[in-house]
Amino acid sequence: MQTFYVAMDETDHSLRGLAMGQNLAAQLDAALAVVSVVTDPAQAEGRRDALRARLGEEKTPAFDAIPIEVLMGDSAKEVLARLAGQEDVGLCMGAHGRRPVPEMLIGSVTAGVVRRASRPVLLCGPRYAPERHARVEVVMVCVDGSSLSEAMLPHAVALAGRFGARLQLLQVIDASAMAAAAGEGGPGDVMESGYVHGLARRLEREHDIEVDWEVLHGSPADAIVSYLADSRDVMLAMTTHGRSGLSQVVAGSVSHEVLHEACCPVAVLRPRN
Repeated sequence: MQTFYVAMDETDHSLRGLAMGQNLAAQLDAALAVVSVVTDPAQAEGRRDALRARLGEEKTPAFDAIPIEVLMGDSAKEVLARLAGQEDVGLCMGAHGRRPVPEMLIGSVTAGVVRRASRPVLLCGPRYAPERHARVEVVMVCVDGSSLSEAMLPHAVALAGRFGARLQLLQVIDASAMAAAAGEGGPGDVMESGYVHGLARRLEREHDIEVDWEVLHGSPADAIVSYLADSRDVMLAMTTHGRSGLSQVVAGSVSHEVLHEACCPVAVLRPRN
């Protein structure tokens, strides 16, 4: 990635995205810029001035040198999704901390960008701790045996390569699945680890990399958050079904809960059909 763009408005959660973007750009010695979208060219200068003033309120000298790009478009979601789709770009966004409606939790623009983007969007939630995750030393990718979750794998491999990070696969086995396996008399530990172990070996053969793996137990969101609790310098990577409408979980029931609780950056991808 040559440039990290941080999508910003004048809210605190977008400043979290800036902290994440600074860390990621510093690790790769990449460019960093703030980006915002307006519908009318006449609004561009006012938006730029407002963002510059918001950055100035933080009294952080490094913020003064960050360029601010204002893009034009009828839909901020579409404009930012196209930006996120560029191979040499990392789009960073801060997520809301509100509950319980998932689209409110991550923000309607953020949710819309994730739904439209062809590449992962880099998100951080309200518990993001930039001092604990100042670098990316491990890319942990969540898999569950579905083609949806495995769609993240090529992107996770690429992220690990760019950051010089270790790749680790995480699979969560919930209590009901374990009970079913026990009831059938199957060798529980072997059955649990067979999928993720085989997937790790396949990735090692295909990409000539070393891949670790871990099987967790419990409800997926809780297990992942608990596993991350003491982590440092990690990026989590996961997919979402990303359906729209309040009758559906906009960011995916697992991904939006993890994003709300995780203190690390989260790369989120909605796979295309």
